[in-house]
Amino acid sequence: MNGPETESTPPPGEHGPSAPEEGRTPLRRLTEVMAFELCSSILVGLLVTVFHGYLWLNSVVTLAVLAAVSVLVWRSRPDVVHNVLAGATTTLAWAAKGLACLLAGAAAMVLVLLAVLGVLALRDAARPCGQPLEVRVLTAPEMLTPLRAAASEFVADRTDGGCRRYTVTVVPEPGPVSLYGAFGRLWRRNDTGDDQQLLGPQPDVWIPATSAELDFVPHSGQAGADSAQPDIGGGLTAPGGGGQARTNTGTGAGGDPRFRQLSRSLGTSPMVLALFSKADAAVASPYSAPLKANTGALLTQIAQSGVKLRGIARPVPDTSTAALEITPALYDAQPGSSPAADEKFASPPDLVAPDAVTLLCRFRSQAARGAEPPSDVAVAAPEQVLADYDAGRALGDRCGPAEPTSDPVGHWRLHPYYAVDLPTMDYPFVQLTWRGQDTRARSDAIGDLRSWLSAHPLTQQGLRDGNGAIPAPPEGDFSHFYLSRLQGMLGERAIPPGVRLNGTPPVQTALDRLAAARPKVSASLMLDVSGSMDQAAGSVPAVRPAPTAAAGPASGGTRLNRAVTFLQSFVEQLQGSDRVGLQVFSSSADPRNQATFGNVPARDAQSDQKDEVANQLQAITTTGGDLALRTALSGAGLTSGREDLILVTDGEGAGSNPDAAGTASWLAGPFRSANPNLRLTVVLTGPAGCDTAHIKRLVSAVGPGRGRCVALSGAPEQEQAAQFLSGLR
Repeated sequence: MNGPETESTPPPGEHGPSAPEEGRTPLRRLTEVMAFELCSSILVGLLVTVFHGYLWLNSVVTLAVLAAVSVLVWRSRPDVVHNVLAGATTTLAWAAKGLACLLAGAAAMVLVLLAVLGVLALRDAARPCGQPLEVRVLTAPEMLTPLRAAASEFVADRTDGGCRRYTVTVVPEPGPVSLYGAFGRLWRRNDTGDDQQLLGPQPDVWIPATSAELDFVPHSGQAGADSAQPDIGGGLTAPGGGGQARTNTGTGAGGDPRFRQLSRSLGTSPMVLALFSKADAAVASPYSAPLKANTGALLTQIAQSGVKLRGIARPVPDTSTAALEITPALYDAQPGSSPAADEKFASPPDLVAPDAVTLLCRFRSQAARGAEPPSDVAVAAPEQVLADYDAGRALGDRCGPAEPTSDPVGHWRLHPYYAVDLPTMDYPFVQLTWRGQDTRARSDAIGDLRSWLSAHPLTQQGLRDGNGAIPAPPEGDFSHFYLSRLQGMLGERAIPPGVRLNGTPPVQTALDRLAAARPKVSASLMLDVSGSMDQAAGSVPAVRPAPTAAAGPASGGTRLNRAVTFLQSFVEQLQGSDRVGLQVFSSSADPRNQATFGNVPARDAQSDQKDEVANQLQAITTTGGDLALRTALSGAGLTSGREDLILVTDGEGAGSNPDAAGTASWLAGPFRSANPNLRLTVVLTGPAGCDTAHIKRLVSAVGPGRGRCVALSGAPEQEQAAQFLSGLR
């Protein structure tokens, strides 16, 4: 015996399991647990195979075996059970602590990241945006709406951190003839002297209506292709060939500007002849092919349907490339007729407009007033512009959107008709590089715009693809104006899904046809520069300026400014075979003196003469008081041939003339006899109107058909000048 046993220390094994052994590692405990589970699993597996056909019996057997084994082990080896439970508890506690530490670390990391992102966001929000790079795009007036919509999406897509990287400004071109001179003179009105007026910002991108227009502007050389550039669309082959970028250099080495054609077509739009709903109801037939062999066959179908056309509303070819390119097809549509008759048929005097959007906006305005659409005219326009008009979209700078389903707009809907010989607008993408602006950032921006248009083609804006087909719009895309909208509105039968692409004639060829068909105009311009012309248009000055007082330069809204803008637009639209001269008159400006500032002797309306007249008009200011009209008209530099004397005034000088009756008698007698082939047109800037008594007497004095009066309206001066020039021809 080692010693007496106390009551507080029972012998081992008498009242419970022995104390766990010191130094039992977690690995040993885990091994015991796994051995126990392995034995149980083997036993359960052997028993379950006997009852494998009954799922519920398998579960019962499994639970029963586990319970029996657990009780057996607990009764026979309580110390083992105790050790297993203790080890499992220790392991679970260790795992729980590790998991808690892991979750706490992850939460801390998330909080740190959120804090960093918040600080960066606050910094970006507080930091002002830099100046976005402006990309200047020049295009045909008919393409303003689709290109501006695409440019807006491009700018939004390229926004970085809430800051715009680019701005895109899309402006209309003045027409092929004006572009020829502008590119040849570094985008200036003249090429000599200090008074060089820019036509506007020098464009970075030019999207002409056709490849023929691109070939028409002056290039002095053609370098080899830089690198192959993928085309947008395909189908049409631009002169210069293939899908390679074409680089044209201006005058001399490194001339200005440099042309680089990055894409031969952004999309296509065929020219169409369109009829209003009433005429279309008579002409449309489900048995007639929507695409005629030629324009003559189309006009024959219209005539056979009982619709007698008095003309085709074609915009002015001098200011619209689309109108110029369709002119030869319209001339050839009536074989046997004279060129003059062809031109008259293509230019109804009451439907003259500088471009298609101006013409269609006029129709939209007439529709809003409740007028009836003309049923005896066809409208020549690109298909895409027609789709914009019928869909109620804004039309360039001319007019805003309209509701396409409302009356009377629906009554004015235009229905297109197609012919194979009508030209197709192909809209190439041309990069222009000017000295001092050839930066890497600008070149990258132009390339980015071109790449974006490749991924977002202008078929989303009403154009056909490069093969002349109408692509199917994506499912659920209602934010873009695919041509399928026009198909749904007018019927698939009326809009062919594909058209045969027809090239455009060279611009010079079309201009030659136009010049041969048009009557020549010899315009002698006389501009009133008296002090009253410095008043606001339509107003009457309270105090007439002194005869010798010189007024300041013309400002916006004055009568002189209105007259100058009108005359500049008029001169711009003259052809080289026309003649034009300018004389100014007031009590301080003698029209007979060639040294009088503003006077330009009459010559053929070539580019240099038109530039000289335009520049003199730009620099003219008012001076002196009123000059008697008899004195002014007697100093007009007239010839013996057919000539148009165009007198631009506010009408106040004629009203204040004390010898108005004597002036009228002189016009009806000696003046008329000395100028038997002269026509007199009085153009009024306001406040006097054509119904004013002394104006009516003045116009009627030169005889019927030889005198008329035109009062300038609120319409754009370019549009008024186009109508005025058409009336002279």
